[in-house]
Amino acid sequence: LVRGHRLITNQSQEPCSSVMQKLQRWHFDVRPGEVFSALSAAKSHVAIRKLRPLCLLTKAAMEEFEDVAMERPNAVVIGTAPAEMHYKRLTEAMRVLMDEDSELIAVNKGRYFKENGEFQLMAGPFVAALEYATGKSARVVGKPSPDFFRAVAHDAAGPDVLPEQVVMIGDDVRDDIQGAMDVGMRAILVKTGKYRPGDEEICTPAPLAVVDCLADAVTYLEESGVVTE
Repeated sequence: LVRGHRLITNQSQEPCSSVMQKLQRWHFDVRPGEVFSALSAAKSHVAIRKLRPLCLLTKAAMEEFEDVAMERPNAVVIGTAPAEMHYKRLTEAMRVLMDEDSELIAVNKGRYFKENGEFQLMAGPFVAALEYATGKSARVVGKPSPDFFRAVAHDAAGPDVLPEQVVMIGDDVRDDIQGAMDVGMRAILVKTGKYRPGDEEICTPAPLAVVDCLADAVTYLEESGVVTE
C-alpha cells in the first residue's frame, strides 16, 4: 500500500513553491507539501541551532530565509548559486568560518547538474574549496545525507515507516541511489538527466531496477508487486 510520496530535490536555486509551480506547468499533479527540498532542511537546521548565516544562495532561494537573522554571521549556508561563487564572496565566507565555533552548512554537495542539455557545476566543488581553506567539514543537509532521507520518509509516511518500506527513484547514482540505499531504502535508477552509461555498476548493492524513464519505474513497481494501490 502506498502510504505517501514526496518529490525530493537538492535544488537550492529556488524555493519549494517555485519548484511546485514549475512541475504544475509541466502538467504534474503536485500539491503543497509534496515537494521536499534541501533548502527547507537547511533552514530547519539554522533555526534549531539558532545560527546567523552568511548565505551563498540565489536571490530566489533567499525567500526561504527572509525571517532569519543574519547580522554578525556565525555560519555559512551554501547552495548552487552561480552569481555568488566568486573570489570576493567565497573569501567572505572563509573569514566567517575561521571562527572556531562557526558552522559550514551545505544545502547539497552535488558535483553537477544538467541544464539546457549542458552539465553545470553544483555547490559541491565550492563546498570542498571552503573545507580545504578552513579545515572544517560541512554538514550536508540535502541528499545524500542520511538525515535527509529519513526526514523525507517520515514526512511522507509517518514516523513509524521503516527504510526498507521506502523506494527512491532517481537519476543520480550517488546522491539519489547510493544515498538512499545507504540508509536501508530500495532504489530504482532512471537513465535520464544525470545518468551516465555504467552508473549502475557503481552502486553497492545493485539497485532494485534500472529503467529508461520515470513511467517505466512506476510500471516496474506495479508489476513487481513492490507496491500495490
